[in-house]
Amino acid sequence: MKSRMHSVKMFLQHLLLFLVLPLSSSSTTIDTITPNQPLRDGELLVSKESRFALGFFTPQNSTLRYVGVWYNIIPEQTVVWVLNRDHPINGTSGVLSIDTTSGNLHLYRGNNTTHVWSTNHSISSVNAISRVAQLLDTGNLVLMIQNDNKRVVWQGFDYKLIF
Repeated sequence: MKSRMHSVKMFLQHLLLFLVLPLSSSSTTIDTITPNQPLRDGELLVSKESRFALGFFTPQNSTLRYVGVWYNIIPEQTVVWVLNRDHPINGTSGVLSIDTTSGNLHLYRGNNTTHVWSTNHSISSVNAISRVAQLLDTGNLVLMIQNDNKRVVWQGFDYKLIF
């Protein structure tokens, strides 16, 4: 009887561990690019409520790579807009980053060596390090100044390019 109680107790402990473990190991999603944290091909930004994702993708019947925003909750990738429609990348070496000098959002290929695209926005006397790019739950990618009440200086919806 004692060994049976021990077996039941062990079973319940393992069951509890099995049920609790997935809750404690949930992954953290990232919705921002900072000067110190670029987005590399193969990584995703996911909006806070997980409605949209931004990343590199290859359309059907193509070998070229694009940066786009798509619905994150729909199983089939449905692209909403494309950042570099006119400037695709060959290969999977793309990097989307914030330049530490200008504060602009830049798209490079080949380990930050070949410039492909940029926001090309300038504001004098603003520290470039204080800029972040954030994917919002509207699907908009915004470049903003953190220490200026998160003032938006560029937004993807102004340049929304449907694929």
